[in-house]
Amino acid sequence: MFSGSDMKTLQEIIKEHPNYYLDEIVEKLEKAAKERSELLRADYIFTIGMEYQQEQLIFLDETAKDERSLSRTYGYSFKNQRVSQKVVFLRGVRYTILPALTLDGFIACDIMKGSCSQERFCSFILSHICTGDG
Repeated sequence: MFSGSDMKTLQEIIKEHPNYYLDEIVEKLEKAAKERSELLRADYIFTIGMEYQQEQLIFLDETAKDERSLSRTYGYSFKNQRVSQKVVFLRGVRYTILPALTLDGFIACDIMKGSCSQERFCSFILSHICTGDG
């Protein structure tokens, strides 16, 4: 059963993408549902606020860049016409950055060529975060 906010999300998806197939609509709805659970979010914020001091919080975020990073993956066209754009295919070298951030600023950062593997991520945490070295 859909709630009012679920119906609003469904209407927005259909309005923005009238040519989507059912499986594409379901995929968008599932993504929206994962990103929006107000009760879980409120519980998470309450738990973090009650059980941790701000000095205990460390935020990690991996991001990557290569020659395709700024390429558009979507475009606009007239109804029932495919969007096309001619571009030179350049993959180039991929760089990944893995920063650790506190409320006081960056405490550690790892920049690597290529993608970050699970082993490298764990090593970063153990060597830079758990030891307190920045």
